[in-house]
Amino acid sequence: MPVRQAMGRATGARGGKMRAKAAMSMTLMICAAAGLLGIAALRADSLGGARVINIDEDRPDLNFVGQFVNSGADSHQFGYVSRIEGIDNVFNSDTSKDESTAMFTFSTQATNVQVINNGPIRAVNRTGKTTIYYHPEGGASFSDPSTFEAGLPIQVSDYQQQVVLDPSTPFPFTTTHLNTITSTRWFALNGQLLRLGLAHSAYRTHYLGRVNAPGLTPSGWFAGYAVGVSRNW
Repeated sequence: MPVRQAMGRATGARGGKMRAKAAMSMTLMICAAAGLLGIAALRADSLGGARVINIDEDRPDLNFVGQFVNSGADSHQFGYVSRIEGIDNVFNSDTSKDESTAMFTFSTQATNVQVINNGPIRAVNRTGKTTIYYHPEGGASFSDPSTFEAGLPIQVSDYQQQVVLDPSTPFPFTTTHLNTITSTRWFALNGQLLRLGLAHSAYRTHYLGRVNAPGLTPSGWFAGYAVGVSRNW
C-alpha cells in the first residue's frame, strides 16, 4: 500500500473517532440537560404549583403566641401564629386578632431529654414535633388545647428546645428552639396556592415566657418569633 494512502486512512480513522467522541459528548450534555429539566419539572409538580413562603435567614418571618401544659417529662405547647411574612393578614378579622380569629395555629408535643441545675438556674432540653395548622374558620380557644389542632396540617417539623429558667420564681424564662421541616402541604388563601417553607429547611425560634403558679393550668404563657437558618434542599 502506498505511504500516502496509508496515512490518509489513518487520518480518516482518527477523525472518525474524534467525531464519535464529540457526538457522544453532545449526547451526554443533552441527556444531562434533560435530566435537570426533568428534576425541575418533578419538583414543580411536587409543589403543586404553589408559591413557597420562605422563612428567611435573620429576619423574624413568623411570630407566635401560646401557652403550655407540662406533665412530668412531657410538654404540650400550643397557640397561634400572629404574623407570617408574605401573608397580609393571618386572621379572618380585621378588628379582632386573637386565638379565636387566627387562621394558623400550632401544636408541639415535646419530652424532656435532659435537665441540668446550675445554682438557681435550670436548663431543660426537649425534643419533639411541631405541626402548624391552617383553619380559615378560626375558632381556637386556650380553654381547650385540642382546638389548636383543627384544620389542615400544612407544616410538620422536628423540634429541639432549650429552656432556661429560675424554678423558684415565676419571672420570665427564655427558650431557644430549632425546627427542621420534615414535610409541608399546600393550602389556598386569597386565590393563591401557598406552602409554608420546604422540607429540609430549618428555622430558629425564641420565646419569652412566664410560669404559672404550681398546679394551675396552663403551666405558663409565652410569645416569640422565628428566623430561618438554612435551606438544604
